Amino acid sequence: MPEPIRVMLCDDSSTMRRLIKAALKNEPRLSVVYEAEHGQDAVNNVDQTRPDIVVMDIEMPVMDGIVATREIRRRQPKLPIVMFSSLTSRGAEATLDALAAGANDFAVKPAASGHISNAMAQLQSDLLPKLLQLVAPNLASSTNATVAHQHRSAASPLQQETPQQETLHRVDAIAIGVSTGGPDALAKLLFDIPKTLRVPVLITQHMPPVFTNLLAERLSLRTGHSVNEAVDGEVVTNDRILLAPGDFHLTVSRHGTSVRVKLNQEPEENSCRPAVDPLFRSVAKCYGKNAIGIVLTGMGQDGALGAADIKSTGGSIIVQDEASSVIWGMPGKIVSAGHADRILPLNEIASELARRVSRQAKPTMTSI
Repeated sequence: MPEPIRVMLCDDSSTMRRLIKAALKNEPRLSVVYEAEHGQDAVNNVDQTRPDIVVMDIEMPVMDGIVATREIRRRQPKLPIVMFSSLTSRGAEATLDALAAGANDFAVKPAASGHISNAMAQLQSDLLPKLLQLVAPNLASSTNATVAHQHRSAASPLQQETPQQETLHRVDAIAIGVSTGGPDALAKLLFDIPKTLRVPVLITQHMPPVFTNLLAERLSLRTGHSVNEAVDGEVVTNDRILLAPGDFHLTVSRHGTSVRVKLNQEPEENSCRPAVDPLFRSVAKCYGKNAIGIVLTGMGQDGALGAADIKSTGGSIIVQDEASSVIWGMPGKIVSAGHADRILPLNEIASELARRVSRQAKPTMTSI
């Protein structure tokens, strides 16, 4: 049996540390090796205790979680760090700061007034899977990655496809799905997208309420694009980049000659709301062959079924490659299913989009 994953807990609340430890006891693959009472304590002991992953509170005395994350990242660039955040505007703001400082992901703290059994259930469904996936993906994910790698090798001619061989369709919409590592990936991708692209961009990022509005604001500041939370009923236009609000699935529907946003709170899909699959399904229905779906870094398999829908109507699918992903769960699942038209490093996706859009009005060349 392999050695358990070594976890460092950093939280100034002894009650919260006990709660996390109790939740971890039900998972034999995880073991707490050190409990830090504040950020400085974690920084001072990270080298000696050799954790495989750190669970980091944000607001603490002596040194807060953001500063501690930045310091640990300087010492150990590849050590995964998961922030433990409260579901408040202040907590969301600090969490996004921590992600910008180098944290890999975040989990929402159980409500202080909640029943202990509910708190345990939340930790086991939200925090524990992230710890496992960030350090050592489970057997199913590893199998998928192996199959994906084999498929990627078999599909290498597709990746080298020349413009003369391509069938290019007009691009009327771009839909993006992303999860773990998403804020940084989205910022880099949108920054690289030309302001002249003139194609609507619809984004589902796995995030709870409060967080998504702040994320939209930060993406606007970092990228120079105007990014907004989607509003139910608004018309989708070429100059819009719309982000799914937390706790709402983002979909689109056609009304005469226009396409409008349709938000809903239907059941979670892939344990998520918002989820990528509902967005992709609706985009496939509205735009057909004129849609491009993009799946970036993320845990799980959300987006795989929706990608199949986009492909079935003649649209294209681009996924982020494994090397540039924080977690290659979502992109890898699509590759293993054979739905990826392109597997690209994050820094090459924007140029691929620009290439397709810039040539969409031109006739496709054929070889002589």
